[in-house]
Amino acid sequence: MLAAAAFVGLLLVATATAATADAPKLTLADLHGCGRPELRDYRCGKIRVPWERKDPSLGRTGIGFAFRPADNRAAGRRSTPIFAVEGGPGYGSSRTSPAYGALFGRLLRTHDLVLVDMRGTGRSGPIRCPDLNQGRGPDWITTAECAHRLGPSFVSYRTSAAADDINSVRRALGIGRIALYGDSYGTYLSQSYAFRHPGTLRSLVLDSAYPARGESAWYPSIPRTGIRAYAISCRRSPSCPPHPLRRLDRLTRFLRHTHRGVGGLLDAIGSAGYGPPASYLRIDRAGRALLHGRPGPWTRLTYEVKAGFGHPGHYDHADEFVVGCNDYPLLWSKTASEPERRRQLEYRINAYPTHRFAPFTPRELALASNYQYLECLAWPKPTPLYEKPISRGERPPKAPVLVVSGELDDVTTPHEGHLVAKMFPNSRQYIARNAGHVASLYDGHSPPAKRIRRFLTRNTRG
Repeated sequence: MLAAAAFVGLLLVATATAATADAPKLTLADLHGCGRPELRDYRCGKIRVPWERKDPSLGRTGIGFAFRPADNRAAGRRSTPIFAVEGGPGYGSSRTSPAYGALFGRLLRTHDLVLVDMRGTGRSGPIRCPDLNQGRGPDWITTAECAHRLGPSFVSYRTSAAADDINSVRRALGIGRIALYGDSYGTYLSQSYAFRHPGTLRSLVLDSAYPARGESAWYPSIPRTGIRAYAISCRRSPSCPPHPLRRLDRLTRFLRHTHRGVGGLLDAIGSAGYGPPASYLRIDRAGRALLHGRPGPWTRLTYEVKAGFGHPGHYDHADEFVVGCNDYPLLWSKTASEPERRRQLEYRINAYPTHRFAPFTPRELALASNYQYLECLAWPKPTPLYEKPISRGERPPKAPVLVVSGELDDVTTPHEGHLVAKMFPNSRQYIARNAGHVASLYDGHSPPAKRIRRFLTRNTRG
């Protein structure tokens, strides 16, 4: 726990340095106990920032954060603080504190750690769209209803604004340069931060990264990586029969012929990046059983329930769709009307090379629920206040960057990680064999976790 004297010292520094228009002064009341067992070593606070920094008349919103002082406070004052931001979008960073503790390990003896909950998550005001969060209807309908609930602020839940919020927390705490760690969507947010505030970075870790600019609206490496990871997992398993790609082709033809459709198979592959290689092997076993007349395993694998989601303070499903519809590239123009978007979607499907995703077709892929963001079809057009995650003319930092990718991750693929690494002049990519999505957070002793700690140890001194 942070000693009372250290609290006062921190707050006096913060008060002296945070008097800016978008980073209000902290008072002694701004850092307090967090009220959760997993945050017993942290102190929590909140700052007020403008919804729109270009138009402060639209009011302010609260950005919550959790601060863990270094175990050795003297060493902590000499070391670069680590900031960590979670993925989704929709996950509150502060709720992931146990996993961050295991990932950063001994670094926390000498480094302060700050977990910032991006706007719309955790302690930063989860989005209250109950129909969307509780799964009461089709996502494309409940997502549009959520935008109606949010009113003009719908566009304020975006990556560029969240990146500026992180910087406001940094300034409010009186901190100079930081080491920034982002996982999954947190890498997208961290890229935006890096381009918008390059001079504040000492180092950057992008764990399971995908590019914040330049990505195709088809996300072509995702299905290709899923198919390749399926084959690799099978070839490396002694329990898996040979020729997995031939079997996958046979399975897709069987699903079409029996009118089951391949949507369930595509969705299973699309989520398999979270637990490889077992997740891919389960798909293969269920497919073999179906081809041999035993549909039970396949039914259990692909049975879809329109489920609600848990407490939005941990994961806000609405925030994921709101940010995604605002920021991600889509198969239609965001400035088009809904009928025109549907025509553009049909055109893009018909124009895409037929065999690019074999054994699947572009139409099957575009209409699968886990891939092309159909929930955004009725999303409002962006307003003039909208800013892209990375704007034209913004330059990357010169700070060292580590991009971590899982070899079998088809959520954020190694190819996407390669594209991210190319964006930074001082970067390197590490691909973890047999690993899936954000393996470092699931296992603090894994090779990618160890690689991250070595990188931060070398690049947070001074």
